[in-house]
Amino acid sequence: MSHYTYYQKALEKKREQREYNQLRCTSFSKGHAERSIVNFASNDFLGLSKHPYVKKTTLKYVLTWGSGSTPSHLVTEHLECHRNVEKKLAKLVGKETSLLFPSAYQLHLQILSTLTHKNTYIFIDRLSHHALIQASIRSGAKVFRFEHHNYAQLKNLLEETQAVDLPKWIISESLFSIDGEICDLKRLSELAEQYQAFLYIDDSNSISILGKNGMGLASHHKKIDVSTGNFGTTSGSFGAFIACNSIIREYLITFNPQLLATTILPPAVLGAINGALDLIPDMHVERKKVLHHSAYLRKTLQNEHWDIGHTSTHLIPLIFMDEAYCVKLFRALSYKNILTTLFRPPIISQGATRLRLIVNALHTQEDLSLLLQTLRNLKREPSFSIIC
Repeated sequence: MSHYTYYQKALEKKREQREYNQLRCTSFSKGHAERSIVNFASNDFLGLSKHPYVKKTTLKYVLTWGSGSTPSHLVTEHLECHRNVEKKLAKLVGKETSLLFPSAYQLHLQILSTLTHKNTYIFIDRLSHHALIQASIRSGAKVFRFEHHNYAQLKNLLEETQAVDLPKWIISESLFSIDGEICDLKRLSELAEQYQAFLYIDDSNSISILGKNGMGLASHHKKIDVSTGNFGTTSGSFGAFIACNSIIREYLITFNPQLLATTILPPAVLGAINGALDLIPDMHVERKKVLHHSAYLRKTLQNEHWDIGHTSTHLIPLIFMDEAYCVKLFRALSYKNILTTLFRPPIISQGATRLRLIVNALHTQEDLSLLLQTLRNLKREPSFSIIC
């Protein structure tokens, strides 16, 4: 018997349960190569990854600081270029200070494992991003997952633990990444204040499009203790950040030994981030275009009886109870050079597979029309027999 048998059987079981996920490299046959690709899967909301100023700033940082970074924040000096970007970022989101991380997943793991422990309570919206859920569980804290947007249930949970004199953290996304719904930040901040809880908001999906000067729904919100963001969406680049007060920042640096082993962001990435931060506050026209196109697409999809849930933003899900149908639609759209994002278990719960459409500033009205017409055509041909 092969020593790989255990893992092989586990994979076969996942295939039988239709929960088998693979990394797919999208390639297009020669016959389709000349057709333009319409990308509704990109997290680069404002198209900043291709912006001339961002590319120019990236090159400037490389020429000034080199191609790579020294090992970590604490092993060597905290480079001036990192400090300057952190100061600029903190000012733009209305917080006292900020700290950069290589990735959002690593950020959530490190922050929550440092700020919480076995004697800490975490109250987290059940439909928060998978990384937030996993980071909360792995922190070792007592985790309570309240039903999505059910603030009455959250209040009851806080009430039940009110007599316990231990730190409490309320965690949520400001804009939920999978379904495009906005949380009630006002209600969350009121509950946090009433029950002396800390408020931790992942603002990744609203930064660049929503909030004051496009800096996110959590920006300049005094009652939010910690806000986080992802530069993959903010600037089409790489890395993540936490914005907070100086006490939280110093606590993380002092009590998180993993920061010693964390390689800091390289100058090229910092240049892209810095260039994006220069541009975002003034990109009102691009934001207006994204919001206008999003509203048009949502309304048309609803009128044509597609289930898009309760989204009111540029993140638009197509929700299906039939997972096989959803997967076929995803493949059919890919075949026709229209890229979307497929969400299936275990990322989401059983029975609610989704295709997510993201509207960005590079989309044209023709792109939206092509998507809608393709969906209409495929809806009339539910078997997608040509390619499936």
